[in-house]
Amino acid sequence: MSSEKHVAILAFPFGSHPWPLANLLLRLATVASDVHFSFLNSAKSNGVIFPLPSRAELPSNVRVYDVSDGLQDGHREATKHPREHVELFLKAAPESFGAAVDAAEQDVKKKVSCFLTDALVIFASEMAEKMQVPWVALWVPAPPCLAAHVYIDVISELRRESSGDGTSTDDGNDDDKSLDVIPGLSMMRTSDLPKQLIDDQDTSRSACMLREVGHVLPRGTTAVVMNSYAEVTPTPLIADLKSKFKMLLQVGCLTVSFPPPPLPSSYASDTTGCLTWLDVRDPRSVAYICFGTVAMPSPSEISALGEALESTKIPFLWSIKEHVMAYLPKGLQERTRAYGKFVPWAPQGQVLSHPACGVYVTHCGYNSVFESVAGGVPMVCKPFWADNMMNGRMIEEVWGIGVKVEGGTITKSGMEKALEVVLRGEDGKEMRKKVGELRERLVEAAGPDGSAEADFKVLVELISTS
Repeated sequence: MSSEKHVAILAFPFGSHPWPLANLLLRLATVASDVHFSFLNSAKSNGVIFPLPSRAELPSNVRVYDVSDGLQDGHREATKHPREHVELFLKAAPESFGAAVDAAEQDVKKKVSCFLTDALVIFASEMAEKMQVPWVALWVPAPPCLAAHVYIDVISELRRESSGDGTSTDDGNDDDKSLDVIPGLSMMRTSDLPKQLIDDQDTSRSACMLREVGHVLPRGTTAVVMNSYAEVTPTPLIADLKSKFKMLLQVGCLTVSFPPPPLPSSYASDTTGCLTWLDVRDPRSVAYICFGTVAMPSPSEISALGEALESTKIPFLWSIKEHVMAYLPKGLQERTRAYGKFVPWAPQGQVLSHPACGVYVTHCGYNSVFESVAGGVPMVCKPFWADNMMNGRMIEEVWGIGVKVEGGTITKSGMEKALEVVLRGEDGKEMRKKVGELRERLVEAAGPDGSAEADFKVLVELISTS
């Protein structure tokens, strides 16, 4: 086989995870044109990210491979819960990815010289060790969440001490415990931690994998690449993480451009008419509402949010799944038609960059947070899971560019207050100023002489010479 470089890229095909990795692939393939890249992902996820008709337009040094997601054809429709999909995928993944790597090597007649994977694909450590090649892991969530994984043993001990009986608990008794024993996490509380990470009674494959990530990454990786910027991360946190890994690189948010591209001159791709609707609204007057592709507030929260929008008469654009609309107050669409718009999908980056957008009601997914910053839009935060709680804490208490919903649950009065604060209060003006300043720092970081570009060049050198 040829001795030319061949990078195998292994995706974690759930939620927003595959997108940053796919975007990193395209950036690398454009710059490192003499390196071959094989992108391995489930067929379902590949069909969304790299639809078959578009694959002919990929760089010539990129090939896309489908791996089994662990679902049998007859079992596919019966398996509804997303977590069950993850469990089946993790069970099948080592064997299916191994077979796909073999196929890729045969196709391109090049042995794999480096693995670049989502950090949750921890079995790549064994594959890389067996083949004696580097393993580079992409950490998609927020940096504080990586620290929580690395310090999982310290956190478990902290929670055992809080319970008073030598066992860690998941009943909320230690929810207000500070994480100041972890460098750079003094602003975080135990209630901000991902529940699946700290529930040591959960013996599922996914929970065990999450608890192992913080042990495997420092031991097995040649480098950890973060989907983030040094400029948004507390200095003590980055300094400590750098001490834990052989190499730590921050290449910027891989799904958001700083500055964002200008709004299109034609709205042909805006199939739900969001941008045309925004064009006739006053500057910074509209509340954009979207809770991502997976998260969903409870029926009572959906109803309360609808009531708050009606009582405040704030213009709003709500990206909402059709089946969720059944939980809205009866007749709300008709009563708010003059100032509200419900859509099943919105071009989120363009909506947040539109001059009319004044606040983003969000689940605090890390990619969505960066889209809001890119648009200069402050946030009302309703976190759900994973790194959402930590992101919400950073938005409100570290960056000062938003507020969390009162008590963590959407109520009519709590949402009325939050929207009034951000859109109509003096605090909201200060948030808008701070998010604008943060945006400018990230534009500089993402520029040709910025920190993210410098780290990206180090990554290119690593995969090109490994």
